[in-house]
Amino acid sequence: MNDPTTSPRRPGHSAPDGIPELTASLARDLTTGAWLPGPLERRLARRLLDACAGDGALTADRLRAVLWEGDIALTHAGEGRLATLFARLAASTAPPSPTGRSPLAAPPPPGTAAEAAEDARENARVGALALIERLAEEGTDTRVRD
Repeated sequence: MNDPTTSPRRPGHSAPDGIPELTASLARDLTTGAWLPGPLERRLARRLLDACAGDGALTADRLRAVLWEGDIALTHAGEGRLATLFARLAASTAPPSPTGRSPLAAPPPPGTAAEAAEDARENARVGALALIERLAEEGTDTRVRD
């Protein structure tokens, strides 16, 4: 299956683990009413936002804590799509490997593939955070009305 919302990491894929595609799919389904997040999904989205309130950063530790709290139920709620998004975000925000780039290193030079990859990761996080903010609006009908 080559669906970007469910397939595992694909080598050479410029976006981090299909996060933009999964975020867009969830946002579209939320807007149209095809996906109606339950109380667990909304509560965990709110908890994640509360954890990020100080600095606005979706860190791997914060995402893992929300996944841990959601337990098995989150993997079944909404076909596990939100759990998949949280897990992919956690993997993309994890500290680099010992042989990878240090978080304190200078940013990659402009116009390089490394800069483009960093921009793609940041854009994916921003899009996911916007979706999480929508989910956290407990009891709010997020569907578009004609």
